[in-house]
Amino acid sequence: MIGMMHMRRTLAAALLLVVAGCSQSPPTEFYTLSGMQLPPGGSSARKTVVGVGPVILPDYLDRPQIVTRASGNRVILASFHSWVEPVDGMFTRILVGNLSSLLATDNVVTLPQRRPMPLDYQVEVDVARFDADRSGRAVLDARWRVFGKDGDRLIGEGRSTIVEPVAEPAAEPASYEAIVAAMSEALARMSSAIAGTIEQHRSG
Repeated sequence: MIGMMHMRRTLAAALLLVVAGCSQSPPTEFYTLSGMQLPPGGSSARKTVVGVGPVILPDYLDRPQIVTRASGNRVILASFHSWVEPVDGMFTRILVGNLSSLLATDNVVTLPQRRPMPLDYQVEVDVARFDADRSGRAVLDARWRVFGKDGDRLIGEGRSTIVEPVAEPAAEPASYEAIVAAMSEALARMSSAIAGTIEQHRSG
């Protein structure tokens, strides 16, 4: 009987230790991509209407956890570091904001619109990779196309393969805050390439 009571006390103590250990797990931290910080532009282009979409991201990013690569074929899902919103919608929203700043127009919209509107340009993006590795590099690999009025004519296309160093190269591993900042910078560089194509056509 004494042995049985001792066993029960031991099991209860072990259960309390497990519960205590679970309660001490670190809280999940949430992150968002950031847009470009540019000074206000002129008003000459404010009537230009640009539609963005479709923007297609790979399925491996369709999850709340931030994805990093440990090697060429192995990925890591962060246990306590997540995106604050779905990556596809966030990526598109930041791209729209970047193009709006770069082109100095308030009329960059996400497609499809509930009410169709005439477009001067339409941007399509197909992303193959958007993540970071543990050695301190954020990578964006995407193909994009720019169409002219109402999307009826291709006026430019390109492939942005961007490797952006994380600001903490000596950290091992790099912090997730630094990784997300580098991913934001990679998206900004692609945005600049797309805006450059539109600007070249607009001023031609």
